Amino acid sequence: MAAERVLQVFAAVAVLVFLVTGIVYLYLGRWTVTHQDFWLIYEVYFNHSWLESAVLKYYNHSLFFPTLLRLADLHFFHGDQEPLFFVGLALLFITASLLLIPIWRDKTVSLTAKSMSTLVMIVGNFWMGRSVITASGGFNCENSLVMAGGALAFLFLPKMSASGTGLLQPMLIVIFAGLVASFSFGAGVAIWPTLLFLGWCLRLPRYCIGLLIAAGVGTAVVYVLLPEAFSILWLFRLVGNPVSNAVFAWWPKEPYVYLVAYPSLATFTGVIGLALLAAAVVPQIIRRDIEKSSLEFTGLALVLFNILALLLVLAGRSGSKSISAAALPRYFFWSALFWTGLCLVGIARVDAKPRLRWIVYIVVLALPLMVFPAHRKNALYQRRVRTAAEYDAIGLINRVQLDEQQIGTLFFKGWPVEFYQAVEQMRLRRLDMFAAGFQDWIGLNQANVFGRRRKPEGLKGECTVAALVQCDNGAPAARVIGHAWKGSGLIPETLVMVDPSGIIRGVARSSTISPLINRVFYLGKLNTNEFVGYIRDYNPQIQYGVLSTDNGILSEEEICVEPGS
Repeated sequence: MAAERVLQVFAAVAVLVFLVTGIVYLYLGRWTVTHQDFWLIYEVYFNHSWLESAVLKYYNHSLFFPTLLRLADLHFFHGDQEPLFFVGLALLFITASLLLIPIWRDKTVSLTAKSMSTLVMIVGNFWMGRSVITASGGFNCENSLVMAGGALAFLFLPKMSASGTGLLQPMLIVIFAGLVASFSFGAGVAIWPTLLFLGWCLRLPRYCIGLLIAAGVGTAVVYVLLPEAFSILWLFRLVGNPVSNAVFAWWPKEPYVYLVAYPSLATFTGVIGLALLAAAVVPQIIRRDIEKSSLEFTGLALVLFNILALLLVLAGRSGSKSISAAALPRYFFWSALFWTGLCLVGIARVDAKPRLRWIVYIVVLALPLMVFPAHRKNALYQRRVRTAAEYDAIGLINRVQLDEQQIGTLFFKGWPVEFYQAVEQMRLRRLDMFAAGFQDWIGLNQANVFGRRRKPEGLKGECTVAALVQCDNGAPAARVIGHAWKGSGLIPETLVMVDPSGIIRGVARSSTISPLINRVFYLGKLNTNEFVGYIRDYNPQIQYGVLSTDNGILSEEEICVEPGS
């Protein structure tokens, strides 16, 4: 008993540490500007009514419910990505909570098993290997709506075995949850075969099974899956990638480099994962007694739902030249929860076997330590991506031409025309990075913008012209990189570039982060006071200066811009 109490304490501490670090890393690495697919998606919104935008398919996905969230964000928050991030984060919490409810209600397993299951669930949901999805408000709303809908359906599905009036409420909730999952992202269609299998194992009445079949068939009509066969090796790699990512993170290079160079480990662990899937599913097909343990039910639901989601990913990419993109880290969102489900099934099945359960418990306790290097490295990578995106957004505010790599950070390489079309739509509607109106300052005298709102800030620093670029009208421009800090120790967030006559020639932005957070969470590997800005109509014969403008107050001090070498 004392040993199990120690295990429970260790599990609780591990849950707290992983949850806190996961939330902090997600917040600090979140996307703060429009990115990737959403430039084109927003352009569709601009040219269609809200109803048309909601019912249209995007990249063969129905995004009805996420589209409603994004349209609300555009209307009420001017395209700010922060509300979408917090909605996505809330959906992550809701998903984990809904999946934990039946586990903690389960009276057939011990408190230690429940503690270990909670640890696995938190690691599976908040591991930064999933940050390609979870750090993006838009992507996270799509995918977490699918998982939240699935978790809600799993919670109420066992109650459909009731008869009479007690059946109506859970039946309606399950159907609604299935529709939310299906019409939030293409992979959500996997909810229907998952519910059918679970309903079979629960021995639901025939009319309930028939209702699930009818709902699934009705949903499938919306989607057209590509008929070509897909390579089974890619399924192995999709399943095994989270494991190999966690292993490779112990090496000095970025784990994604090893994923491409050494795919055999992902393939091997994927084979093991599918073998464990068979061991988890086949006995239940025969016994059909899954109602005895809600812990095992939750684990099986996660395993089946996420493996079917991965099958849909492969089916959707079958025959495409970009099939290798299926190994991108964005699919860790699904495969990480596949392994979470396998762990839950394992905990449930060994809980009554003293010798075996200690082996499983030790493995589960070691899990956070095993994946933490990948957790931290992925967080560092995501923070750097966020910083690069914010710097590129400053280029758009200053109307300078971005190079191919910068466009690739915010969108896709090789699509400059489509990218700038979407940018102009955002600028006209004053959305996202244009909502604050910094672009309106350029060309105006600082006195006309700030009036008498000036005070000493103790601004210090250094900066230099790092590169010469072009404005959108072909005029010369300069990219300025430097470091700045105030006398109070704070880092200025927004700065302006001025010429000797006081005309604002450009805007700059800094990557502000607390030195303490940098040391604790990122081991001091981030620049805490760097800023990047641009000078339009740049003349190397003129001496330019940089002033801070936080809270609408212009600093009296000025940092001189040194010419580049």
